[in-house]
Amino acid sequence: MVKLRRFLGLALVFLTACQGVTEAPAAPNLSQPYIFVTPGAQASPTAFQAPLFTPTLIPTFPPPTATFSPPPPPASATPIAPSATPAPVAPPRPFYNLNVFWDYAAHSVRVAEEITYPNHTGQTLTELPLLVNPNLWNGVFRLNALSLNNAAFDGHSLSGQTLRLPLAIPLEAGQRLTIRLDFELSLPYSAGKFENFGWTGRQSNLVDWFPFVPPYLPETGWLMREPWVYGENLAYPLADFAVQLTFADVIPIVAASALPVESGSTLRYSLPEARTFTLSASPEFQVATSSADGITFLSYTFPEDTSAGQAALLYTQSAAQTYAQFYGAYPHASLSVVETDLNDGLESDGLYFLAKNFYAAYDGSAANNLALIGVHETAHQWFFGVISNDQALEPWLDEALATYSEHLYYETNAPGLLRWWYNARIYAYAPSGFVDTRVYNTASSRAYVDAVYLRGALFLDALRERMGDAAFLAFLRDYVDRHRGHIATADTFFSVLADHTSQADDLIQAFFRYR
Repeated sequence: MVKLRRFLGLALVFLTACQGVTEAPAAPNLSQPYIFVTPGAQASPTAFQAPLFTPTLIPTFPPPTATFSPPPPPASATPIAPSATPAPVAPPRPFYNLNVFWDYAAHSVRVAEEITYPNHTGQTLTELPLLVNPNLWNGVFRLNALSLNNAAFDGHSLSGQTLRLPLAIPLEAGQRLTIRLDFELSLPYSAGKFENFGWTGRQSNLVDWFPFVPPYLPETGWLMREPWVYGENLAYPLADFAVQLTFADVIPIVAASALPVESGSTLRYSLPEARTFTLSASPEFQVATSSADGITFLSYTFPEDTSAGQAALLYTQSAAQTYAQFYGAYPHASLSVVETDLNDGLESDGLYFLAKNFYAAYDGSAANNLALIGVHETAHQWFFGVISNDQALEPWLDEALATYSEHLYYETNAPGLLRWWYNARIYAYAPSGFVDTRVYNTASSRAYVDAVYLRGALFLDALRERMGDAAFLAFLRDYVDRHRGHIATADTFFSVLADHTSQADDLIQAFFRYR
């Protein structure tokens, strides 16, 4: 997420053209049946059937009379030693099957969720935590039913954003656990706020909307941080997602982290190897699309901003192509940029948001928030999506790298604007502070951004000058390649750096507090 509110009041000119933009094609229809939880039905841990997940394909759905059976273990899985009660072998990643009924007009959502959680912690678990971001709002999250391995379960505790599941039968390393939840969301009104979860007069956004299991780090355990008034606090392990979405009377246009497949009135999505899954819906959305390198790019805008929306599409596509050169291929089949009726930009996996005021102020220039923040958020597809990190204690690992990626974008695509980028983005704020500042220990969001984003970019720039272009860019690529699909830490960042240079100690001491 880029928390740069009220950033840049500049009007500088660099004309760009938006080409190759067409209307979004209709999704194909499939004939497989769909099973969903009817609103008002008796809550039951077996109220839905879950699909079998095939990571490279749209999942198939069993008929209503079929009995659910878990997906078979991958061929590469290490077999578990026989025991009196054999446990199922863990798949390579958590799998989230989300069966959603959305009453758009009533701002309510009913979800049947199944989590297949593989214990790859290397530890025997006697408790499993789930993070439930919607429970941070009063009256928003309601848990109707919960089961573990098909047995009803009521021994949980829910406090703040944490749902704790004590396990009477410990989950051994290499085994898996199936968790089923039936829950409802009464979406909060969010207009005029900095939180993208909820509804406004023009759209509704489902961001961090379902319970999920946080990452587990061998050295420190569960990676869970408390929320703060700015910045982010959640970290996400790599997982597979299948989402089935049905609406009540009002059927809006939907932007999502993956491309939809229509089955009657149902939208179905499959997103393997991702951090999370986000949805945005509005009856007003206008959709433009383009494609390059096997990726479909989509832009969702309000009717009065379609021209700026086409520009956002162009910047997103060109930024993704640029970053693929530096960091490796973009990992998904689609990437959407969504205009939000709120105040900021926000990254997710396969999708990101840009604030409406960026569109309204767009002047046809690449020296503009629509372009600048757009290419920043696109960079988060690598430094958030491809690589996750502790966004509360080490936010520089995604924000500083995403900010410096802006430099690489302008350097590659509009080198004449690089001086503008330095002046408008960095020097205008005379930033101070340590790069490894945590979200909890600055006096304001401005001070946080100055230290983490801007001083972070200056550190990377100084590192590049010290190492030389070729060595620095080789280091960045090596850092991404080694952490692809994993959780990065400051220690692992500097471990990779040490393999590329031994001449950075003074820079690290000048920019960092905890090194």
